[in-house]
Amino acid sequence: MEATEEIILTPEGYELKKKKLEEYRRILYEELPKKLKVAKEHGAELRENKEYLDIKREQDYYEAEVRRLEELLEKAVILDESQISTKAVNIGTRVTLKDLKTNKTETFELVSPAEADPEQNKISTESPVGRALMGQHKGAEIQVETPRGVIRYKILAIQR
Repeated sequence: MEATEEIILTPEGYELKKKKLEEYRRILYEELPKKLKVAKEHGAELRENKEYLDIKREQDYYEAEVRRLEELLEKAVILDESQISTKAVNIGTRVTLKDLKTNKTETFELVSPAEADPEQNKISTESPVGRALMGQHKGAEIQVETPRGVIRYKILAIQR
């Protein structure tokens, strides 16, 4: 990440990242040292001790994740939800779309890439659908190139 890169997070997203950081720190600084101690006690040459080596790899993973989350939270700008306009689609808005082929409706929340979670219908502003939606207004029809082909949507609602 560049030093000047700012990461916009919703208040909920910021709190989730903070909790994940706390959990990863707990694992890294409390659980893994205990596991390493036990693995060392199993004897054998450390470089041949599979349990010890697996825990060291796990430790490396959590160290990298802790650094990544610390950097992300340092650069985070928390979105002021009261400033979100519902006149046009933007980061922080919830958008109800109608698939013009299937007539199914879905609601998505547009978030920064750091907060994207498709399972929660939180899509990145940098995803194909997110990019196509940005700046659009209620009633607009958009066309999105996806791995499944071109999908046409109509924007039914924009909410905070």
